[in-house]
Amino acid sequence: MNWRFSMLLLLLLCFDGPGIKCQDEEPTPRNEVLGEPTVSCAADAIYVKLRTKSTFLGHVDVKYSPDKACFQSLVTNNQIEILIPHEECMVPRRRSLHPTGVILEVSLSVSFHPEFTTVDDRIFNMQCFHQKKINGTSTSLAIGSPKPPPSDTKGPSCSYEVLTSPGGLPAGRLALGQDVYHSWQCQNVYESCIMIENCELVGGEETHEVIDSSGCSKHESIMPQLEYHNRTHVGTSVKVFGVSHTSIVYFACQVRLHPQLPTGECPKPKCDLMRRKREDSSQFPSIDVRSQNLEISQLINITSSTMTPHPTEPPIQHTCPDIHVETESIEEASESKALDEERICADFRSVLVVSILLTVALILITTTIVILIVRRQKYEIASMS
Repeated sequence: MNWRFSMLLLLLLCFDGPGIKCQDEEPTPRNEVLGEPTVSCAADAIYVKLRTKSTFLGHVDVKYSPDKACFQSLVTNNQIEILIPHEECMVPRRRSLHPTGVILEVSLSVSFHPEFTTVDDRIFNMQCFHQKKINGTSTSLAIGSPKPPPSDTKGPSCSYEVLTSPGGLPAGRLALGQDVYHSWQCQNVYESCIMIENCELVGGEETHEVIDSSGCSKHESIMPQLEYHNRTHVGTSVKVFGVSHTSIVYFACQVRLHPQLPTGECPKPKCDLMRRKREDSSQFPSIDVRSQNLEISQLINITSSTMTPHPTEPPIQHTCPDIHVETESIEEASESKALDEERICADFRSVLVVSILLTVALILITTTIVILIVRRQKYEIASMS
């Protein structure tokens, strides 16, 4: 009887005992990508192949694509193959002036959990450079190279970045209304002056013009007129804005290389309402630039200066486990918080007491049944004798 009773207690502890494990669980081995992916640049698509440490059970995704089903993927045990068409996935492209060609950029995320994103996930940023055919007339792209274009130290090059502040780090995740700094810089332009034209905000399949062909802002309430610091640097401070249908956007512009004026000064856009006019500058060379991808939260950024400070209150001591209660930011919040936490503590104690009583009752019932069975067996043995 003692052996059966001990086994019953052990089973009850395994089911109801907090923190008690009846069998050691082996940790699940973590999967990972082995090496770097293999990238092939076709005329109309990007082909990616990579291998994982063990069988891949997760999912892959082309980041920043408006159509989440635009690509094809094939998983064979620990090998993943992805085909990303240029047109269907709207792969961003930008022109390269030196050497002449087109650069296509795509970001691929590899998630090892079938449903969630975890710390083990990886994102690969890949580029394909398609050099322009010298004697060809077709507008389609030839076979490209996954390697970046060879650097031309003599030719002009320009960059466009959205920074957290002037001279700060490149921005990534932003909130509406947050202060950022748009910066355009060029090198090796010699005696030329740069002018920013034809800027668009690109979100999914839609584009929204923010700076026209004259270099003037079309929406000064959200994009101020640009500040020309010197021949090779243009910038402006902007409060973050986006579009409602997508949270992933980027900016694309043209950098026009203008010759200096006879006075030695650089030409600048004339954006006054009385003097605004469109000048034909198409005879001057231009360079296409684009910013990094930006993820914009639809929540409004609230700075500390706009919030009303609340007096500090002494912490309230509780004997129940730590419980976080969301409260409203009003004057009566402290009283409401105390009442809510006391109520939750009381509920927690009630549940704990009921659980203990049910466990004791189950033990007593089981013990009574065992005793009855033993007495019946003894009675039957005595009757037979």
